[in-house]
Order: sequence, then C-alpha cells, then structure tokens
Amino acid sequence: MNLKHLLLPLSLCLFLFGCSTDEIVQENETLNAVFATSSGSNVDHLPAATKNFPANLMRHDIAIDLETAVAPSPCGLTPFDAVISESVDSNLDALGADWFFDYADMNFYYTLTDESPQYFGANGEYTNLVKKITRNLESFWNMTDEVTVRGQHNSTLDDKDKIFGILTFWFGFPEPLAEFYADYFVDFINVESTFLVETPLLSFDGFAIALGGILGQGDLIVIGDGIVELLSESGVEDKVVWNGIMAHEWAHHIQFNNFSVWYPDGAADNEPEATRTTELEADYFTGYYLTHKRGGTYNWKRVEDFLELFFNIGDCGFTNSGHHGTPIQRLRAAYKGYELAKEAKKNGHILPEDEVHTRFLNELDDIVYGDAATFL
Repeated sequence: MNLKHLLLPLSLCLFLFGCSTDEIVQENETLNAVFATSSGSNVDHLPAATKNFPANLMRHDIAIDLETAVAPSPCGLTPFDAVISESVDSNLDALGADWFFDYADMNFYYTLTDESPQYFGANGEYTNLVKKITRNLESFWNMTDEVTVRGQHNSTLDDKDKIFGILTFWFGFPEPLAEFYADYFVDFINVESTFLVETPLLSFDGFAIALGGILGQGDLIVIGDGIVELLSESGVEDKVVWNGIMAHEWAHHIQFNNFSVWYPDGAADNEPEATRTTELEADYFTGYYLTHKRGGTYNWKRVEDFLELFFNIGDCGFTNSGHHGTPIQRLRAAYKGYELAKEAKKNGHILPEDEVHTRFLNELDDIVYGDAATFL
C-alpha cells in the first residue's frame, strides 16, 4: 500500500517518527523561514484527480499502521519501520511535510500511463534483473506478455515536462496553470526543500493493478526505486527484494484473473480481514514460486532471506482496510508456500493455480492463528 495513504499527514510525523512538524520547525530558524515562504505563496495544493480507475482491481503492498485487532497476534515494529523513520528524520523540512502527498500522488499517477522505455533503479542498474524475473514468472505461471512491469523514480518529479503532462492529463489543469505549477515545483520547492525530491518515500510504490483497457492500459505492476532502497537498507539483499516483490505482485494478478471463482462472496465479511486473506495468499504464492525447482530455485539461505523480507513488510493495522497481515503471519504464509514447493522437489511439477489456492485456504487458519513460537 502506498505510503501516502498510510502515514497520516506527514507533517505530524506521528508514532513512526516520534516528533511533530512544529518541533522540527522550532529546532531550526531556516525552517521557520521556509515554512513562512510556503504558507505565504498562495499556491494551492492539488485537487483530486479527474480520472478514475478500478480500485477493486488494485493492490498496494506497503502497510504501516497500529489499530485494534481483527484477530489477536503478536505484533510490533520491524527493522523496516526503523529504516523509514531514519529516512524521514534525516531531512524532513516544512516544505516537504506540506507537499509530500501531492508529490506522491503525481508519481503514482504518472506510472499508470508511462509508456516510455522502462528502466529499474535510479540509474537503470536493475533493468536486466527485472527483465529476467519477468520472463521467469511468465514461464512459471504460463502468463506470457500478460503483465507489464514499470519502474517509479524520483526523477519524474524534477522534470517539468512530465509534471506538466501529469497536471493536464490527470488533474485537468489548463496548460498555463500546469506550466506555473511545474515551474513552482521544480524551481522553488525542489531547490528549497531538503526532503523533496530526495526522499526515497516518493518512489515507494509497490502495486499491481488490472486496468482492463482503461486509459489504453492493461495489467500492470509498478515498483519504485525507494521501496527497494529502503527494504535493502533494512537488511534484505536487493535481488531478493526484487524477486520477492515481483512474485508477490504477480500473485495479485493471478488473483485478479480468478477472483470471481475463488472468492465469489468476497474473501471475508469485513474489509481488513478480506485484504489480509488476499495478501497472505499472495505471500503464499510467492513462497511457492521462489523456492520451486522451476521457479526462483532459492536454497534454504535464500528462503530465510525472503522470509525476512515478508516479516519486514508486515503491519499491525488490524482494522485498517489495507491490513496485509502481521509480520509473523506474513512470514508464516511465505514459509507454508515454501513447504508446498518442497513437495515437488523431486519431479519439478508445477501445481495449477487453483490447486495452490486450495492448499492456501486449507492452511489459512494456521497461518493466522498458529503458535508464533513454533510455526517454523
């Protein structure tokens, strides 16, 4: 799930960061001046986008929240939370707090229709890796040329032409107004702010969406430079991050293709539990693919690495509509998928999607309610 929908107003820096924007601003006279400049600019924040897309066929995959439980489970902050907190604390300023969500929205929308040649990593350093992972997933799940993978980059938000295009197409701005905002963002905010456009949280997206021809687009996976950077900083090798996220988002597209049959009445009778069920299933599919002899072919050491990945992106937002499962539940789901792949170790047989789904449902109660101390 995209951070812009999760961190509450960034200017509050609530529980993750242990500070408020007021405290940050009071610490530094320069920030007071910047804040005054921003407040006196009479430049409005962006309105809602004028175009819609099918939210029911979209899954964002980063969730950070603490609320009341759907089901009791051991839960707490992870090393990933600490990395995010450090990233914000290092350079957040008033302009960054004020404009973060607008910037995050622009970068999100841009990726949905970005048909330029794609690259992955700020300097394209992961492009060949992503192409290889895509080919492997296509072959394993028999989905050749079905899903398009796109990268998300901070550099988009420092490009006047791209900002101009975003504002005219997605927000319906007349050209003179879009040009004014593009100049304002690039020549003022990006120059004055220590946070924008440097923070990796601006390219923090990891999502799958099935647009079904809307806006001329099909099935998409978008992965931002920032989410890979921060997950890597949390201690997971970058190649494992890419493989894990790609496999997880791919699993969502398998769900999109089968949802009416697999979950004809929905995945649960309340939204947080329904989201948790589909997210844990995507983790299960990921564990199966990554450790299968004909999939990711990970050995036990790599298994431990990707289990750590899923632990780090678990959340505790039990009543949040975007709840993905606790760290332990996500880790357990991926491990159960690994156990399923072990069954096929000798003959390399790939189970049909329906069979993997059925196996997951049979394991779901244990994944959610099992003893945290003995699940491995």
